[in-house]
Amino acid sequence: MEVLEYMKLENLNALLLFPGANMAYYTGFSIGLSERLAAAVIPLIGDPYFVVNELEEELRGQEPWFNETVVWKEEENPVHVLGETLSDIGLDHGRFGIPEEAPWGWINSLEKHLPEAVLVDVSKYLGYVRMIKTEREIELIEQACKITDEAMEEGFDQLHTGITEKELQKHMVTGMQERGGGKTFAGVLFGERAALPHGGSSERKLQPGEFILVDMGCTVEGYWSDCTRTVMYGEASNRQKEIYDIVLAANRAALNTIIPGNTCESVDIAARRVIEEAGYGEYFIHRLGHGIGLEVHEHPYIVRNNKQELEQGMVFSDEPGIYIVDEIGVRVEDTVICTSEGGRCLTDFPRELQEYTEK
Repeated sequence: MEVLEYMKLENLNALLLFPGANMAYYTGFSIGLSERLAAAVIPLIGDPYFVVNELEEELRGQEPWFNETVVWKEEENPVHVLGETLSDIGLDHGRFGIPEEAPWGWINSLEKHLPEAVLVDVSKYLGYVRMIKTEREIELIEQACKITDEAMEEGFDQLHTGITEKELQKHMVTGMQERGGGKTFAGVLFGERAALPHGGSSERKLQPGEFILVDMGCTVEGYWSDCTRTVMYGEASNRQKEIYDIVLAANRAALNTIIPGNTCESVDIAARRVIEEAGYGEYFIHRLGHGIGLEVHEHPYIVRNNKQELEQGMVFSDEPGIYIVDEIGVRVEDTVICTSEGGRCLTDFPRELQEYTEK
């Protein structure tokens, strides 16, 4: 269903979009959130327009599919300007679709300015449209994944006793940037710190016999990759190998469940079952995955109780993990796509446990 058809079905008079992925996707104008209001008004009937500060009158040189602007000056109240533009086109009593990222302060002020207006959350529908990637979107994500794979391989070649998490992080980020990655991130954790799923890289130094967990990704034309690998510096112990093999088996079980028509939760359950049956269920503490596109975390979410059916073109992460605090952490994450023939990994760095020689 096209967006305009959805607006008709829901009796919406206009969409109001604010800085973020939805504005970029649906208008072609990419701008970050700041204290200065920027909005896109897409009415069901009539011409769309942007409301922007005069600093953005030229829309940053970008070429969205429409370019009419209403400009507000620094001394003006931008929410009042937005409200007046809606009143001027007869929508002061309208029904407006807004996404979940709409800044509460602006929305609260707009409701006071237009007390007869009705604001409707359309996040689910806007997110659904973005879940199904076009061929071009998939190409860009694949390019980002290739950059990530190559930078990861080069970065791991720098391993030596005494390297810090922050030093390895810098290698990974630089590697992606040098290969054309736009925005980048890299989280690096050694040894027992790998049990901190969202831990920040530190001055912790690498020692032989430790796991190294690296979670990293970058953008190409705004589209993200996301990949995590856990590798060994030196020779792994039997316990380290056991836990790693369980996580890898969970990653593979999830991949084999990625079939159009299966639910998002069925993929999570497939991975979780492997870890639970091995006796480590309490240490898998997050959902299996999240959608990947213009945002590194977006719909669909691969989690229990999500009955959303998988469709061709959906791209998301497959990232089971085991985290035993103060001892060990392992995660194996791929960016995957649902195809007519099942799941396909877009990240290709080896998944089997890699053991790097001590230096």
